[in-house]
Amino acid sequence: MMEDSSNKNSLFKSTIIVAGLTSVSRVIGLIRDVLISNVLGVSYITDIFIVALRIPNIFRRITAEGAFSSAFIPMFSKKLTSAKISAIKFSEDILFVSLIVMILITSLLQILMPFIIYFIAYGFTDDPVKFDLAINFSRITTPYILLISLSSIGIGILNSIGRYFASSFAPIIFNAVLVFILLLPINNITSVGYFMSFGVVISGIIQFLLVFYFLYKSGYILNLKRPKNLNLINKFSVVAKPQIITGLVMQANIVLSGIIASFVEGGISILYYAERLYQLPLALFGISIGTVLLPTLSSLDIKKDFDKINSVITNIIKFSLIMIIPSAVGLSVISVPLISVIYEHGMFSEINTVNVSKALMAFSFGLPAFVLIKVYLPIFYSIGDTKTPLFYSIISISINLILALALFNSIGIIGIALSTSISSWLNLFLLIAGSKKYNINIPQEKIYRDLFKIILSVIFMSLYIVIISKFIIHLPLILQLLFLVISGALIYFLALFVLGVFNKNDIIKITQN
Repeated sequence: MMEDSSNKNSLFKSTIIVAGLTSVSRVIGLIRDVLISNVLGVSYITDIFIVALRIPNIFRRITAEGAFSSAFIPMFSKKLTSAKISAIKFSEDILFVSLIVMILITSLLQILMPFIIYFIAYGFTDDPVKFDLAINFSRITTPYILLISLSSIGIGILNSIGRYFASSFAPIIFNAVLVFILLLPINNITSVGYFMSFGVVISGIIQFLLVFYFLYKSGYILNLKRPKNLNLINKFSVVAKPQIITGLVMQANIVLSGIIASFVEGGISILYYAERLYQLPLALFGISIGTVLLPTLSSLDIKKDFDKINSVITNIIKFSLIMIIPSAVGLSVISVPLISVIYEHGMFSEINTVNVSKALMAFSFGLPAFVLIKVYLPIFYSIGDTKTPLFYSIISISINLILALALFNSIGIIGIALSTSISSWLNLFLLIAGSKKYNINIPQEKIYRDLFKIILSVIFMSLYIVIISKFIIHLPLILQLLFLVISGALIYFLALFVLGVFNKNDIIKITQN
């Protein structure tokens, strides 16, 4: 019992650490986006830069945040339990093969970039200037793929041994470099786009050096040498292949959504600004939980540690619901003033605020599903089942594409955001149903009871915000927002406490850990 409590507190503490560093990254990222909206606004350069980031982001999400880590961490953890030397040897083999493969991919992308831009931003083809700039920006940012893919090996090792600082701090560097560039006195927006593209690569170099420095300090020195035996590589590729396909399918969906959005001037930018805001709570809770949960579950045996696994997942789901439901509702309720305060400066107009607000509300509808997917995916990955999530992803993404095309014709850009949310709920329900075959049985009555109380608390919070906002309209908009967010959060957590969602002992555990 003491061990379970220790594991629970350790998991919670690690999640808080990752969430804390992620929040710093997102705040700096928000500053970056404010500067982008001020310097570039909803313009063709913004659209082009977002497209130039799309290819590196595809590989970053597959390697550092997705398929690679999901396959690497369970295998590395198993090796580490037997012998550290064996785990290091496995990592060196993966490092060598990854280097060769990523050099080939990066080189091929440079050659084929015109064809790739033609595909992922077809709406640019009518404007030769936009099309050529998109090719140039994308060629500059492509080397980031190599750097972040190699860094993901070091991040996987550090996460496996419970050291999450490097993986959580690396994105801070990315945002800080771009903020620095946006603060430079550059008058030409095209030049700003070029500098930002080079900044992406510079941040990748710094992240790579940082990760391997922390790896060295942790006693894990990886030598670059050719593998003598490819058996481990082959085994890894078998496990990783479905996850890589899943990642590619998910990214293909994002690309296709971008293609649809590219037919509307500023459409890509509208989705980007809305995504950045809803991804703040998603990163704080969803990605942070997923980062910590996978190594935790990988260290357990689903057959022997059945009760412990169910307990961990139940507590994580409860924590996720407590944090993410008010975030989703809050983003919707205060979307217009929030976007106005953050973005409505310089080239960002009031009309842009209204359009981004609508997209943000559509994304917020799916926010709980986005986070809970991050909870359920590690269940499958930790036991080596990578095919089931792939199958579910293909189903949900197919629905997403069909809905996006249908809704785009009727409600425009907002339809793309709404289809993303609907398909994410479908994906979540499929994962919940699929997890039952591994005896993952969450006490539904307790979860539903807590969910009802959480929703009731959110209603109290929302009514409070609507009523009190009428009495503070004389204050500057930013002060109104700060007051509503802080006081609304206090009302929400007070309601949770009164309704018994958590008690005095829970608060003591949080403050002591």
